[in-house]
Amino acid sequence: MKGKDSACKARILVVDRDDWCRQFLSSVIKLLGFEDFRLVDSVAEALEAMQECAFDLLIADLKFPDYRRLLEDARHRNPATRFILMMQQRVYREQIVYLEQVDIVYKPLSMDEIIRKIRYAIHQKNLRQAEEELRRLKQETFRRLD
Repeated sequence: MKGKDSACKARILVVDRDDWCRQFLSSVIKLLGFEDFRLVDSVAEALEAMQECAFDLLIADLKFPDYRRLLEDARHRNPATRFILMMQQRVYREQIVYLEQVDIVYKPLSMDEIIRKIRYAIHQKNLRQAEEELRRLKQETFRRLD
């Protein structure tokens, strides 16, 4: 799969306290052919990573008490960021719906489901970029015609 998909250029940030989860997601992300990703185990590390570069996809566990700060900071830094939020099935979904471009997965993670969600998130990011480029080209064309 590596190199065949233009989506492999996406930057992914994984935020989870559990080593097993970070390693599982690392394996899945590599399997999908993505090379530019970072694994962190705290919101503080995630905020630091986001200062260094913009991420296209943020995969984070909602167990963190300050997860809202993480999501809002990510959205503020890069409005196009997509989110996959992980939660325990027994946990109430709170008010996550206020954010656009958010998908939810339940732990324990299903490999098929997380693969589908990552592919969908990156596809949507690429689609949005293509639409923005098309809009820009149209505007440029109309300016030249005037």
